[in-house]
Amino acid sequence: MQTLSAPQTAVAAASLQRSACTDTKAHQLARLVRQHYDAELIKVGLRITQFRLLMEVLEHGPVRPGDLAETLSLSPSTLTRTLKPLISTGWVDLGPGTDGRTRSVRITAAGRSKCAEGMPHWRVAQGRVHQIIGSRNVGALHALIGECLILLIATKISHA
Repeated sequence: MQTLSAPQTAVAAASLQRSACTDTKAHQLARLVRQHYDAELIKVGLRITQFRLLMEVLEHGPVRPGDLAETLSLSPSTLTRTLKPLISTGWVDLGPGTDGRTRSVRITAAGRSKCAEGMPHWRVAQGRVHQIIGSRNVGALHALIGECLILLIATKISHA
């Protein structure tokens, strides 16, 4: 992860403050947070998106790809791109579903091992982000995001 000098940090912070677009702000925050997780998880050959996917399949699998994409808020094409390297490394398997017409994503023994290997690195990244943001801000951020998700999901459903 690149460290910025004080003037570079001030310029970067100023550019982040200029935008009034909620999507831009949310994207900037998500990108900066993701960088901390990726910097730590890369030590075990994972990105946070791959780790989240592995953990979801570990906890709730086997699961249909469409359900997995929805749970992780990914488009089907993004899920496919994220799954490909996990399948090729043998961490997950994409096999037949319950009714013969569907597919199902399952975690393998190697995938379980990769989750266990990644968890300490995820904890380090989580701790670092919480330390930087501050525990009070993290709690407030989680509460605000949760509230916003509920409102946006309710609006999405009512406009469907």
